[in-house]
Amino acid sequence: MFASGCKCVPFARRPNLVFGVVSDIHITTEESCADFRKALKYFKRRGVDAVMSPGDLTDWGTKNSLIYLKRTWDEVFGGTKVVPLFCTGNHDFEGFHYGDMALEMRANGVSDNEALVKNGMKAMWREIMGEEFEPIGVKTVKGYDFVSLEWNQDGKLKPWMEENASRFTGDKPFFFFQHYPIKGTTSDSRAGTNAKEVLSNYKNCVAFTGHTHQVFHYEKLFWRGEFTAISTPSLSYASLPGGENALSRSKDALKRSMQPIPSRRDLRGDQGFLVNVFDDEIIIERIDLEEEASDCAPWVVPLSEEAKCSTPKFEMHLVGPEFPEGAFIVTQTRNTENRAGEWTIVMNLEFPSPVTDDRCRVHYYEVRAYPVDGSECEMVKKFVSPAYHRMRKYEPKTQRFWFDVRDLPQGKEYYLEARARCTFGVLSAPIRSKKLFMLPDPRDKQS
Repeated sequence: MFASGCKCVPFARRPNLVFGVVSDIHITTEESCADFRKALKYFKRRGVDAVMSPGDLTDWGTKNSLIYLKRTWDEVFGGTKVVPLFCTGNHDFEGFHYGDMALEMRANGVSDNEALVKNGMKAMWREIMGEEFEPIGVKTVKGYDFVSLEWNQDGKLKPWMEENASRFTGDKPFFFFQHYPIKGTTSDSRAGTNAKEVLSNYKNCVAFTGHTHQVFHYEKLFWRGEFTAISTPSLSYASLPGGENALSRSKDALKRSMQPIPSRRDLRGDQGFLVNVFDDEIIIERIDLEEEASDCAPWVVPLSEEAKCSTPKFEMHLVGPEFPEGAFIVTQTRNTENRAGEWTIVMNLEFPSPVTDDRCRVHYYEVRAYPVDGSECEMVKKFVSPAYHRMRKYEPKTQRFWFDVRDLPQGKEYYLEARARCTFGVLSAPIRSKKLFMLPDPRDKQS
């Protein structure tokens, strides 16, 4: 069992290859390199042979940002044999004109003229990174090939792989990385690229992608089909699923009464992988790089022919989170203001956190209002687990959420029901409110 807070996975044998993976670093100013520097130092202590980053190396896509990234790399790995495995993402090409990013850039005194693409990506990459910039690149580390696809070069992958097919045939794994998810693989890949058609010919391919800033414990970011695809969390900030306590720029969000949990720069990322390659399997440790620890069981890619045809054990994990026996929702109303500063009355909800294990983290909670007359549910509220982006030790023992009472069913008696949904999508058994506005729960005859 992978113990909570374990610093690393102990191996009785030495891996053939070890490499770190971090994505979406989003370097801006020199000060923004702190998380990247910390991650590199961690990987150095773990004895990596290479470090991979599948895109969005910079936030604004400027020359100085890339210089800061390379300078940080040299500070930690200069003079060593550790191989940098970097490819570009949308921000590296387009970040200088992305709305709020462009505003931040200009507020820091940075001009559009510093954009990498305006100075020529090929020339800038050669000057700063010290290597040639090609649409598709390949490097070999300790006998294992790494293929990178640069941003917006999807159409070149198929002919390139066909031309070089002999290099990648056989059972020995090779590693592919690009910024966008690969459509039809991981759960965040709906708007991804069409690389699946090409890579499906290579069962020995292990692909890493970035872009979506999903969290390290989200189990659906590991996919095994015709090949293996893995979505990499962000080093800069985690993305936030929708919910009453999530940040949103829509006008409707101003009507919400619950303030959002920290957003963007405050919602720390600092997450990545440590990949250990053996003859018979690949073990992928999921690391909280701020904590330099993990409470998630590692993902395993079996390399034997028999194991390749089997279903990974974690995909059969159908047990969801469970609330403590006898748990119920405590309700209370109070006066407050919504996000727009308007006076409102809210319904407070309190209930104990459910029990989870190292393969089952709560992603969000669903709260529903059911009329006592047996009619359909009339209200559904979704609340993001407040520590969903961090290690389990930060999860509060008691969950506290609230919403505007005007969203409740009008003119009807009702009760509330809460469920926890884990990162596998499995829902817990429900817990209910005993009373609400002094209305007894019709299913609780003893209330």
